Amino acid sequence: MTYKATQEVVRRVMPLLERIANRTIDRARLLQYLSARAGESWGVLEVVADSEEQAPALGGTSRVLTFRDRASGAEHEIRYPATLDTEIEAWLIEEYQRLASDQRLSLMGEPLFRHFFERTVCDRCRWRGPEFEQFHRECRFAGHPVNFQGIDD
Repeated sequence: MTYKATQEVVRRVMPLLERIANRTIDRARLLQYLSARAGESWGVLEVVADSEEQAPALGGTSRVLTFRDRASGAEHEIRYPATLDTEIEAWLIEEYQRLASDQRLSLMGEPLFRHFFERTVCDRCRWRGPEFEQFHRECRFAGHPVNFQGIDD
């Protein structure tokens, strides 16, 4: 049962991870970090140390966080992902939690959607403005632009 749930979470978050990280090792580190942060938010894990090491590992930075499992007491060191921009970290954790929860899918957070698509797609889309809010909601539900039609099309 756990394997199937984990597999479903990975399937749901993979498009998000691929948007941020190109290499498999980077996506794996990002998934591990976001999972741990979600576990912290859900009260399953707690951060017990946040330190710097001499040399960064492949796909990680020199920053290492130690998470403790509240139930078992087991501790796990997780490197901060090299591909994770601290500017979007909170939005990304929120998005991961939305995708990983056992609830019906909802809309991607607007700040994260704007971060990914505003300059490259939305600013060139014919369907801008509050009168096209339903179009915008459909794009945010999909997690990527689905209603794009260029201004010059």
